[in-house]
Amino acid sequence: MTAKDKSGGTPPRGLLSVRYICFYALLLIPFLSGGVVTGDEALLLSLVRGFDASTLSFGEYARSAAGWYIPHHILWFAILYATSHIAAFLHFNSLLTEAVISAETVAAALGGIILCYVFLLRRMKMTPARSAWTVLAFFAAGYGVFTFCLGGVVECYMFLVMSARLFLLEPQTDSDQARKLAIADAILICLKAYSVIFLVMTLPLLRTSHQARQTYFGWLGALMAALVAIKLWLWNPSPIYYAGLANISAAELLSHFLQQIFSPWTGLVFCLPILLVLFWVERARRRSLLFKAFGLAGCAAVFSLYDFFDGDIAGGRYIFPFLISLLPEIAGAISKLLDRDRRIAWLLPVGVLAFLPVTMLGFPFFPTGSIPDRGPCTPLHPAIYSWNIVMAKAVDKPEVEICFHDHRYVMSSRDVASPHLGLLRVGYLLEGGHSESYREAAHNAFQRQHDAQGERLVTLLKSLGLGSPGLWLAMGLTPSALLLLFSIIAAIKVNRRRAFPAPAIADNLS
Repeated sequence: MTAKDKSGGTPPRGLLSVRYICFYALLLIPFLSGGVVTGDEALLLSLVRGFDASTLSFGEYARSAAGWYIPHHILWFAILYATSHIAAFLHFNSLLTEAVISAETVAAALGGIILCYVFLLRRMKMTPARSAWTVLAFFAAGYGVFTFCLGGVVECYMFLVMSARLFLLEPQTDSDQARKLAIADAILICLKAYSVIFLVMTLPLLRTSHQARQTYFGWLGALMAALVAIKLWLWNPSPIYYAGLANISAAELLSHFLQQIFSPWTGLVFCLPILLVLFWVERARRRSLLFKAFGLAGCAAVFSLYDFFDGDIAGGRYIFPFLISLLPEIAGAISKLLDRDRRIAWLLPVGVLAFLPVTMLGFPFFPTGSIPDRGPCTPLHPAIYSWNIVMAKAVDKPEVEICFHDHRYVMSSRDVASPHLGLLRVGYLLEGGHSESYREAAHNAFQRQHDAQGERLVTLLKSLGLGSPGLWLAMGLTPSALLLLFSIIAAIKVNRRRAFPAPAIADNLS
């Protein structure tokens, strides 16, 4: 790339700028501290341990009542199984093993971010300043992966695969790329079967020769046949996944669909405001945007069939990995807007600051009836809600009202939200963690195990002279401080010089 930008400078090639590599390295270090494993990941880890203690074969265990979840997450189970046994070989205790598993999912998500950054530099021909600005706007000035993917979920790995796919969908995909693309798509489907909806609906964007198309479908067909055979071997007809389908109504389905996209609390548009730039998408990219929008809507429609896919997880965690396909359209629209008025770049640090508490806090999730219900409520936007919690904690407010599942609850400021990230969680534990009353009311056996592990960790840290909560809280705030700092730097650099304009790219990029 030898062309010069409008200011006379030569755009850097690939990863030339060390300072932007350091940008990601600095973000990587604090997050790789890991944390406790919760949710689906905790369930699968318990299945790994259950299988180790069982006398059944793997197939028998997966088809038993205890192992019903394995056929739905075969590859994810395999990752946790391998990690758990390597950790056991190294004589790690259970808490350290969970920290390693958490670090793996974090590394996958951050690896996806780096791939997106490299894609903007190499394929979109953007300068490091605009590439960094775009990446921060996508992943930090909104929920982004810092809530969806860094929480230890399978979407981390899906996001990494979707980021890799950006490089495989060239204006003309050759046979070698088609083979790699088929492998990537097979992995994506293996991680979550509903990925096939998005892949099928965006298939018209794939431009290949007849030979490359044969290569793609040949590899994908063979891999899918193997996956189907494994699924049939392990299949457990548990009613849990399908119990809610019989009672769903058209009104509920539509409500769930709209919640995922447009709800002020859970909607993608409100939780990922960078999507609004797509109103300025270039004409050449509108066809690709239309097909991708159909694919996203198809996934959202399937999720709407289930009560637990109603968008209550803010921003649509299940849809987020597929939004990476919109990066070319988003980058092109951003370049157009910044060319018109570079002062728009200052919206980035404002957005990052607004969403910082959202990335740091994990909100309580307790069984129905364990905490007294104070009546119905309408949730605030997550940025406003999170800052209210932060301020309540800062002044040590005795009680805080929260809105959870559209119902009001009153809790102490200590219990209303716990830190989401590993280092902050350590500081929180050193300060006492959740109150005893909350633990008794809301914690199940698995969470009580975490409580006991946390108490042992606190004892160990204090014995080593590392028991200062302030030290861990300061280290835990490092990622947030870096995000805000780099967003300001990116805005300054975008305003200081004109960025190298992105050339037109065929509308089949995804």
